[in-house]
Amino acid sequence: MKSIYHNLTLFFPFLFPCLFWMDGQLLGSPVSTSFFQREEGRIAFFKMGNGKRNLILLPGLGDRKESYFELSLLLAKENSVYSFDLRGLGESDVSFSSYGPKETAEDVLAFIREKDLQNVYIIANSMTAASAVYIRSKEKNRVHGLLLSGPFVRDKEPLSLGMKTLIHLAFRGPWGPSAWASFYESLFPVHPPKDIKERSEKLKMNLKEDGRMAAVRSMMFASKKECEMVLPLASGNVIVVMGTKDPDFDSPQEEADWIANTLNGSIKLYEDAGHYPFVEDPSRFSNDVQLLWQKK
Repeated sequence: MKSIYHNLTLFFPFLFPCLFWMDGQLLGSPVSTSFFQREEGRIAFFKMGNGKRNLILLPGLGDRKESYFELSLLLAKENSVYSFDLRGLGESDVSFSSYGPKETAEDVLAFIREKDLQNVYIIANSMTAASAVYIRSKEKNRVHGLLLSGPFVRDKEPLSLGMKTLIHLAFRGPWGPSAWASFYESLFPVHPPKDIKERSEKLKMNLKEDGRMAAVRSMMFASKKECEMVLPLASGNVIVVMGTKDPDFDSPQEEADWIANTLNGSIKLYEDAGHYPFVEDPSRFSNDVQLLWQKK
C-alpha cells in the first residue's frame, strides 16, 4: 500500500487521458466456483485437491482468487486447497456493509467452523496477512501455521487529508478500474509474469462491475488495529515471504524482520521479486509453504 500512498502522484498526470481507451473481456475461471453464504452475502471460492491438510489462500487487496491458480495446482497434489475471493471482489457479492481485514477474517473463521476444518494452514498476501493473524489468534487449535506474503499486519502513519482526497479521485469514477490495473502492474518492478497484461485486464474488468471499486476503497482505508492487537496470540510456525523489490514497502527487509520477530517466525527473501512472489515463482513458493508442516 505504500506505493499507492506515496507514488500515486506519478500516475496521476498522465492517467486520465488514456484510461477511457483501455478495455477488454473478462475470461472465465479455469475451475468451477463455489459459494459460502454469510449473513449479508456470498463469498466465492474454488477448491482443488483432496488431502489431509486444508490450505486456505487469501488474495491481497483488489486481487482475485485466480491469481493463486498456478500455486494451487502445485499444492493440490497432496492437500485440499481453498482459494477465496474477498467480499466485494472477484465473484463474491457486493452486498456487504463493511470491508476490511477483520471482516475477511470473520468470513474465513465462519467457513472453517461450518466445514469443521482441521489441520488448517493459511497463505495470505498483503492486507489479508492481518486477516490470517486474526484467524489464527481465534482458532490456533485448528490453524497450525501461516505463510504471510508481502504482508501488512499493522497500521502505520495516518494518511493526510490531501492524500486521502487524491486516492479517492484516482480510484473513483469510470477511470478507477484502469487506474487500479496500472497500479497492479507496477507491483512487478523487475520480473513481471509473461501474462501480466491478461492478469491486469481481468482485474480491470472485474472492478468495472458495480460496487467493486467501492469495496476496494473501503479496504484501503480499513484499520488493522484489531488484527495487530492479537499478534502475540498468533505466533509460532509463521513464514514471512518478502520480495526484495516490493514497492509497497520503504524497506521490505525491515518490515519482514519486524513481523518475523513479532510472530516468532522465519523469513524467506525473494531476490528482485515484487509484491506477488507466488505469481513470480510459484514453484519456490510452493516449496516454502510446505515448510510449515515439514518442519514439525
